[in-house]
Amino acid sequence: MEAQYEEMTVLVIVLLAGFITWKMVKDFYITKLHRVIAHLIAVTTASFMLLSTLFLFMPKDYQRTLDGTGSEVELSFMSVLTVVVMLAVLYVFFKYSPQGTKKK
Repeated sequence: MEAQYEEMTVLVIVLLAGFITWKMVKDFYITKLHRVIAHLIAVTTASFMLLSTLFLFMPKDYQRTLDGTGSEVELSFMSVLTVVVMLAVLYVFFKYSPQGTKKK
């Protein structure tokens, strides 16, 4: 039963990281490009974030068993910290980019 809680937690973390990435990228590019192009760039970037965060939570010695008793995700502090750092770097990059600052 505990493995299901880990899977649900990892699913929430992965989806939340993908959504936050999509939002940051879309908000950044929508002021510079057409909104469809900005959305496509954001969806592509969020897809890569989904894959990379999913790979972070894969067990190092994953082996599929016939009875399904093997763990499919591995929730660790370092993986969660890595996701937080990746999102923080993206936030800093898109928030404080020289092209993103507007002069009034």
